[in-house]
Amino acid sequence: MEEVLEKARRLAREALGDGFDHGYPHVLRVRKWAWEIVREERLVVDSLVLDLAVYLHDIGRVIGEPHAYYSALFAKSFLESQGVGRDVIDKVVNAIEYHSYSYAKTKKVEPVAVEAMVLSDADKLDALGIVGFLRVFSYNWRKGSSLEEVVEHFYEKIFNLKNMMHFTYSRAKAGELTERARAALVYFIEELPEEDKSRVKAVLNKYSSREG
Repeated sequence: MEEVLEKARRLAREALGDGFDHGYPHVLRVRKWAWEIVREERLVVDSLVLDLAVYLHDIGRVIGEPHAYYSALFAKSFLESQGVGRDVIDKVVNAIEYHSYSYAKTKKVEPVAVEAMVLSDADKLDALGIVGFLRVFSYNWRKGSSLEEVVEHFYEKIFNLKNMMHFTYSRAKAGELTERARAALVYFIEELPEEDKSRVKAVLNKYSSREG
């Protein structure tokens, strides 16, 4: 199965490119987090399932949204064409569908194996910390979001990811990385001109009142 794994890795690299937020560098960071979780939690996983799910989890972004649906669809077709066993395919597809919180919630997708939970946590960890901070700006500015919408994204999604983790290690690391991202946002806003600060003041007041 090493050949199939290498093909999946190559497909991800070619399809996703070098974009920082959701390109192949993101895939590599997710893989790093995934195997850290496995090691720290001493989990028993199917390495083929986990690595295939990691490499293919975002490949559907080149097709459209919901990317988890298209990624899973592509993964199923690709793995079937490579003669991969049904049990592996089903677990990879489930992990890909489950990694997206919004898609899993809408479609009521539940993890069928530990690899799905590992991928979910790993993908969310890469949305936190300084890397996550940079990804938010890279992604939102590319799609034309306003400064206010970018700041809201942190409070509506990023700062809540720590509550979605499955494993003790993930939760601890997410707490640490959330504080890094929060601090980075504070410093970023401090360095803005007064005109821009006033634009996000209402957003900050809204969420500070909620948290208070």
